[in-house]
Amino acid sequence: MMKHAWVPYVAIAAGTAYVLKVALIWGSGDTANSTVIGILYISGLLLGMAAAVGTGLRQRRGRRALVAVGLAVLLVAWVMGLGDALKPLFGLFSDREYVEVEGPLGLLGVVLLALGARGKMAEREPALV
Repeated sequence: MMKHAWVPYVAIAAGTAYVLKVALIWGSGDTANSTVIGILYISGLLLGMAAAVGTGLRQRRGRRALVAVGLAVLLVAWVMGLGDALKPLFGLFSDREYVEVEGPLGLLGVVLLALGARGKMAEREPALV
């Protein structure tokens, strides 16, 4: 069993928070309750940071800090503006501004879900043949 088995679950929770936030905004036409949206946003960020640090803890001794800090910086950079480079791509699908604005965050959520699932699959014991 791997150390820090909680990390994939936290990554999945972070991804779920972001995907749910984006789904609520897109589904409601940007009229969703701002308190709920704020809670999902902050939850996704905090859980994502915990998953980044946990991923670093799962590494070999010499790479722990580098991976933890690198992933945390990448997460914050994506949320704060790096993802904005993809706004025009989401603008191709809709002329609504909120689709373009929230699209990169939804993509981050999907990536976190996939990475969490991949981490969980890596922990599984190989089947006996």
